[in-house]
Amino acid sequence: MSAINFFIEEEDPEWDLKGLDPEHRMRSVLDIAFIDRLRTAPQADADDIETAYGLAELAKTELTAFGTGQEPRLSAEEITAALRTLRTVLRRLGIAFDPPFRDFGSFRDYWIEQGMAGGGGYAARRGYLNRLFNPVLANLDELDEQRATHAGVKGVDGQLKNLIFASTGPKPEIVLRDAVSNVIEVTSNAEFCLVYDRPLQDSGLTWGELAAWWRAMAQLNDATDLEVARALYERLLASMNENEAEQLVFRTYCERYRDEPTALPALLPQVYLHYDPLTLRQRGGRPSVLMRERMDFLLLFPANVRIVLEVDGKQHYAEGDVASPRLYAQMMTEDRRIRLRGYEVYRFGGDEFTDKGAATTMLRSFFDDLLARYAA
Repeated sequence: MSAINFFIEEEDPEWDLKGLDPEHRMRSVLDIAFIDRLRTAPQADADDIETAYGLAELAKTELTAFGTGQEPRLSAEEITAALRTLRTVLRRLGIAFDPPFRDFGSFRDYWIEQGMAGGGGYAARRGYLNRLFNPVLANLDELDEQRATHAGVKGVDGQLKNLIFASTGPKPEIVLRDAVSNVIEVTSNAEFCLVYDRPLQDSGLTWGELAAWWRAMAQLNDATDLEVARALYERLLASMNENEAEQLVFRTYCERYRDEPTALPALLPQVYLHYDPLTLRQRGGRPSVLMRERMDFLLLFPANVRIVLEVDGKQHYAEGDVASPRLYAQMMTEDRRIRLRGYEVYRFGGDEFTDKGAATTMLRSFFDDLLARYAA
C-alpha cells in the first residue's frame, strides 16, 4: 500500500576506511526530520494510512532482523523514532498500538523476560512480532478499503481550505488572491481572527496538530507544551465574547479530555462557514443572502466528517421576547442545506444551560457519545 520513501541518501563518512568504490560511497539513512514531522502532524505528501502502513512494515522488518541474528538497517536512534511516530500516527487513526519496548535494546530485554531466548528463540520472536504487527496491518487495510468504498459519500466532499475561526473583533476583510486556486488573503482585521494554513488530511484536525500550529504561529518555540496549550486555550476562549453557554461547552470539552488531548479532534469556536463581504450596517440591516455566516463550534473528524455544534440563544428563534416562526424557519432551512452538503449539526437549547451542574453532566455525556460514534 505505502509508496512513501522514509529514507534519504547521504555520504558515508567512513566510506574510504571501508574500502568502498568512490561511486558507491553514498548510503541510505532514515530521514529523521521527516519522521518527526509526520509525528507532529499529517504532511501534504504523506497520507496517514499509507504512513502508518509503511512504518509498521519497516519496524516489523527491522525488529525481525534484530531478533533473528541479522544486521538491521536502522540504528538504535532510528528505530526509536520510527516506533514513536508509528504509535502517534496510529493513534490519530484510532488504532491501538503500544508495544512493551521502545528500541532494539528494550526489545531484547522483553524477549528474555518472556522466555524467547535460547533454543527456538528465533521462531518465537518472529511469531511474537507477527502477532504484534499483523493486526495493525489488517486494520490499516480495512481503513483503506472503507475509504475507497465511501469516497465521496461519507463526510463532506472537497478539500478543506481557508479555515478561519476564533474571531475576537471586527469582521475580517478578505480578497481572492488567486481566484483559480481559491487562495484567499485577509487584508484587514487579520489580528482579530485565526487562519489555519496547514494541510489537513483524512485524520481531521486534532488538538496536537492545532497546538503545533499555534506554537509556530505565536512564536512560542521555547515554551513548554503545557504553556502552549494554555495560551491556545485562552485565545480560543476569548472568541466566545463572554457567552457563558458557549464557554461552558468549550471548557467542558477541554477539561474532560485534558489528560489525553493530543489525538482528539480540536473544538474550534466561531468558524466562518460562509463569507459575505458586506457587514450588517452595509446591508442596511438586511440579513445576508448566505444565511448563517459562522458556526458556534466545528470539529473535524477522520474521513472528512465535520460536526457543527450550535448553542441557541433566543436570538435564533425570537424577535425580542416574542417567538418568531420566520427566524426558526430560516434556521431549519440552513440546517437542511449544510446537512445535504455532508455536515452533521447538533443543537443545544439555551434552557439546557440554566443549571450549570446539570449542563456540565449533559455535555460530558454528549461528548462521550459523540467521540464513540465518530472518532473511530
